[in-house]
Amino acid sequence: MRFLVRTIISSCCLCGLGVLASAQTPTFTRNASVHDPSVIKVGDRFYVYGSHGASAWTDDLMNWTQVATSVFSGNPRHFANFNSDLSELVAWADANTLWAADVYQLDDGKYYYYYNVWTNYLNYRSYMGVAVSDTIEGPYSNVGEILRGGTGVTGFNPAVDPNTIDPTLYRDTEDNLWMTYGSYSGGIFVLEMDDTTGFQKPGQEWGTKILNGRGALIEGPFIDYNPETEYYYLFLSYGGLNSNDDYNMRVFRSRNPDGPFLDPAGNDPATAPVSGWRDYGQTFAGGWQFLPVPGELSQNPTGYLSPGHNSVIKDPATGKWFNFFHTRFLGRGEAHEIRIHQFFFNEDGWPVMAPHRYAGETQGSYTAQDVAGSYKAILHPKEINHSDWVPGGDPNPTFSTVVALSGDGSVSSADGDTWTMVDGQNIRITMDGVLYKGVVCEQWDNENKLWVMGFTAVGPDGRSLWGSELAIADRSGDLDPPELEPIADIALPMGESLDLSIVNKAPNPELTLEYKILKAPEGLQLNASTGGVSWTPLAAQLGSIHEVRIRLQDLFDPSIADDVHFYVYAAGGYEFQEASFDFEATGTGGILDSVGKSTGLTARLSGTGASYTVNDPNLTLDEANGQLLLKSTQADFNGQAGVASASAVGVAFSELGYTGSEDFSVTAQFAPIEGLESIDQVGVFVGSAANTLTRAGIFQGSSPEGLGVHTQSGTDNNATFNQSNFDLSDGLTVVIARESGEWSYLVDGVSVSPQAPNATFLDALSDLTAGVFAITPLNANAKTVGVDSLQVAILSDQLRQTRIQEWKTMHFGENPAAGIAGNDDDPDKDGRSNLVEYALGTDPMLADADVNGRIEVVNGKLVWTFTRLGDPALSYRVKASSLPGDANATAIWSSAVGDNEDGPVAVEAEVPAETGGKVFLQLEVDTVE
Repeated sequence: MRFLVRTIISSCCLCGLGVLASAQTPTFTRNASVHDPSVIKVGDRFYVYGSHGASAWTDDLMNWTQVATSVFSGNPRHFANFNSDLSELVAWADANTLWAADVYQLDDGKYYYYYNVWTNYLNYRSYMGVAVSDTIEGPYSNVGEILRGGTGVTGFNPAVDPNTIDPTLYRDTEDNLWMTYGSYSGGIFVLEMDDTTGFQKPGQEWGTKILNGRGALIEGPFIDYNPETEYYYLFLSYGGLNSNDDYNMRVFRSRNPDGPFLDPAGNDPATAPVSGWRDYGQTFAGGWQFLPVPGELSQNPTGYLSPGHNSVIKDPATGKWFNFFHTRFLGRGEAHEIRIHQFFFNEDGWPVMAPHRYAGETQGSYTAQDVAGSYKAILHPKEINHSDWVPGGDPNPTFSTVVALSGDGSVSSADGDTWTMVDGQNIRITMDGVLYKGVVCEQWDNENKLWVMGFTAVGPDGRSLWGSELAIADRSGDLDPPELEPIADIALPMGESLDLSIVNKAPNPELTLEYKILKAPEGLQLNASTGGVSWTPLAAQLGSIHEVRIRLQDLFDPSIADDVHFYVYAAGGYEFQEASFDFEATGTGGILDSVGKSTGLTARLSGTGASYTVNDPNLTLDEANGQLLLKSTQADFNGQAGVASASAVGVAFSELGYTGSEDFSVTAQFAPIEGLESIDQVGVFVGSAANTLTRAGIFQGSSPEGLGVHTQSGTDNNATFNQSNFDLSDGLTVVIARESGEWSYLVDGVSVSPQAPNATFLDALSDLTAGVFAITPLNANAKTVGVDSLQVAILSDQLRQTRIQEWKTMHFGENPAAGIAGNDDDPDKDGRSNLVEYALGTDPMLADADVNGRIEVVNGKLVWTFTRLGDPALSYRVKASSLPGDANATAIWSSAVGDNEDGPVAVEAEVPAETGGKVFLQLEVDTVE
């Protein structure tokens, strides 16, 4: 089998093709934003804590769950009351946030949150303290100050004394506890720590200086020990952190926990000259972009800018080393996300980072034939293009160039350049006369959806060299399409969840396959890689049939595909009052559109549209296309600017009998959306006024992101920006629901709950309104959004009467005696249970023959005709056997959910000669209600 065409863009001749061992398509569906991430593993989760009180966790190293976004917003936030809990920090540094935190578990089992800040730049005031909690997510209780610096500290000199921020803890080989810290100013320091208190041991002042700062742009120290190489590794970030500041990661190492630390050239940063600091350290990674080549799937690959402030960990479960860092991106301004890359140690013991984000790969053993090929190479420089020195300078990642590692050991970069495999993992590459030592490993190229070979190496001056094989798919092999196993319709009992896997009966390693939802109920989750499906119906979805259609397609040729199609009946449910709008006809009364036609909608969010007493200029009813066209206005609920002109329209809950305690569900279906600009927002709201609401939908960043947020007293709180990209070309569905006091938010099936998902400030209010909105806070360019439908349902606690319950009431009355009305009871003693009598449409109180049934022989087949009901809760099965009542009878026909229709159905059975012309049919009926 082959996964790639190894194309050589040079005159080199290649021999052989390697076989990539990894065939599964990894998926990255949830990213998170934590600046300056510091990692700690707790159980199966990797947590990162960073600046501003933000945190997140992952259990697969690919998909993230955001925990907190700031010191004031989280689920949970880590300090109950930031201003009072950390009052000394607030007073000293005049702070309203925190900077790069570190959480470390000491031997007492408690978690110690090392917090810090430096915000008053004019007097260099910084503060570091520690708080403690019994649990990793807190809340944390303040223990006290560790260090403070700046004006007011006797003798403080910012050129030589430290900025008391960016702490991280580590242990030496004797299990002694240490801290490294520092940023800019006087440099990087280490302190010996007391394992019993979490504070520094006395008498150290600032500690030991391991890097001479003198104002150099160096920060974010992290130290860890590798017992295999017997070195302590010091990771740092150089440059400014903005997207155009060339933030980059560097590495030094030492045999001792407190230095001296040296780079590959033997330079000691503790003695670095003021003007030469940029040349010190191994460049672990800086900004980069792998440029596309003809034939690759992606011609607009991601560019990474200012990656840094990293932390590392060796996973004890796998033995793999991982680098956690934040990064910005070309074209996305200052937006940042966490990334994880695996890294390795070369033959000289220097860490080298994989070129692509971790996707579950495990380093194998490779031959030269496996590795030979054309690569997009990146050489990470030591130069720093800081925006202070290049005013207005554009972001400047390092771009890739194509080089060939040929089968004869030559490299296309220059005459005389060579490469060789030292063993099955280590590689030596000479490029432009410089020897780079590194490792090879298969990598998932997520831009091009292919497993490729990659290499990562470092040279004697500390510059790192990456290579990512050209991701050109081999389409010359067997391209037979996938074949999905059919899935029968499913009747789901009330209270149960759907959990199944879609099976491809014809796997083909020549294809790069991904599952995709074509149609599904809101909230259904699909693993695009494995085909795993899960769904927990909302209360408003109970008692209904839901269509599911899922496609498995080749990413390079979407016409190579197969679909699976089935229906799910979510049984049970509650009585409810509903207002439903499809905008296919003019309504009666209520809010009028721009030309005076009734939209059918009856209420505005209080405080919006105040001047639209007659016609609303932002609304147009388009009956022909079944849409309400909603025009955005320049407004923002956060701060209340312009809300009086916004059209936030819908239905007052009170119209549906809402008193404040009932559960509810609000669902809006939007048509395809185009043209959104920075922080434009479209979605659904529930609230009592423009300054008291919760909302969900789309927030336009560099791409459409999921939004979930509360607005209280006119200020947005607990905001979540789900940084998975949403495709708005096929429309958008948004749901806000409350069930048993729990709020849920779905944006195109993805949960995008605010950081505090329960909107408790709305729970006691009876004057809620729900509807749709479209706002453009930062621009006056009106966008028109089509609303296809809006449904608002107020649920009661009264269970819905099902069809079989209605039938039982008709035959047995409201209060039947025991042993009469149960599904398995047989009050007329005719051998048919009530359930079977119901399913066949016969009288349960009359011992009669099946008046609706007929058995006859037609063309040598036994044909049984009986009445079937169109109740989706029923499942019918007919089994055939040669003996009556045979437990091993074979199912020959079934009907459930969407197949069930009122009326006669004919079931045919073969009459095998070997049974003497005998065949016995038996009917089985089940119900989920």
